[in-house]
Amino acid sequence: MRALLVEGGKTKTLSMLVDDEGNLLGYSIGGSSGWTTVGFDKAFSNLSSSIMSAIRKAGLTTRDIDVAILGLPDMDTENAKMYFAGRFKEWGVFRVEPLIIPDFVTAYYAVTLGDPGVAVIAGTGSIAYGRNSRRVDARAGGWGWFGDDEGSAIWIAMRAIDASGRFFDGRGPYTLIAQKILDFFKVKDPLQLIDVVYSLIKEDIGELGKLAVLVDEAAEEGDQLATEILRGGGRELALMAKAVYEKLRVNNEEFIVGGVGSVFSSRTLRESFMDNVRNYIPSARLVEPLVRYMPVKGLVAILVEKTSLPRSYVDYIVKNIREVIQLHE
Repeated sequence: MRALLVEGGKTKTLSMLVDDEGNLLGYSIGGSSGWTTVGFDKAFSNLSSSIMSAIRKAGLTTRDIDVAILGLPDMDTENAKMYFAGRFKEWGVFRVEPLIIPDFVTAYYAVTLGDPGVAVIAGTGSIAYGRNSRRVDARAGGWGWFGDDEGSAIWIAMRAIDASGRFFDGRGPYTLIAQKILDFFKVKDPLQLIDVVYSLIKEDIGELGKLAVLVDEAAEEGDQLATEILRGGGRELALMAKAVYEKLRVNNEEFIVGGVGSVFSSRTLRESFMDNVRNYIPSARLVEPLVRYMPVKGLVAILVEKTSLPRSYVDYIVKNIREVIQLHE
């Protein structure tokens, strides 16, 4: 069996070919497949390019694929699902119909392997999703950057820009974030940030999310305002988990809670998230957030559920994927 697994994202798209022995046959990292940040056409172009590149690197053709599982962002509405399903049908390169799954569902599988629980995604955007033993599901957040996407990289970036503007104006306290943002965009006049930011919003707002790293750097250097932003992000993400849990809770049922996504790379935000989850859901089995290439665990878990592969296959192949990809970075 040869399976295509695609971890789509608003920043990048990772396409992988694996076999039933746990080997990573080929992979490719492409651009954003999030239509809310780059538009439908660009998202599909990035997605298809990443897929074809991975297949070529594996020395295979599209007809060699036995299973195709795609975890994609921005699959919240029927319109989005129909668009991508239609584009794949028009593309017509696979002999099997790709299974398109929202990225928040693959995140849930990454955290729980399909057991009762909730996963909170915090990357460019944010959302929480979970299921209980009765197969009832629920979500919270995921309203997009215009709806704040609390705790996400863009949410952090927006607060960093606000804090910087207040400092430049003399309306707010000094913060390391301000100079870091000027240096990042290579501008000297703070007013130039207006052009830069609005250009990014028009072209690819996901790029603004990169400012979240600067906020984390400032926090690690002792900046109080940066620390407050990140702690607030962790608290908001924990509130999403709580909201989902309250909709799904079943008496005496163990409930797994975990985070998925690049934002959890921040020590400050991660600790805030976990501390607040412990406070909001004391009975939960809290697991360490999954960052970098660990979210692919959800795709592998879904593959196991759809085939006859044993659960032990999940950790084995995820280990192989991480080792190979990190070796070539």
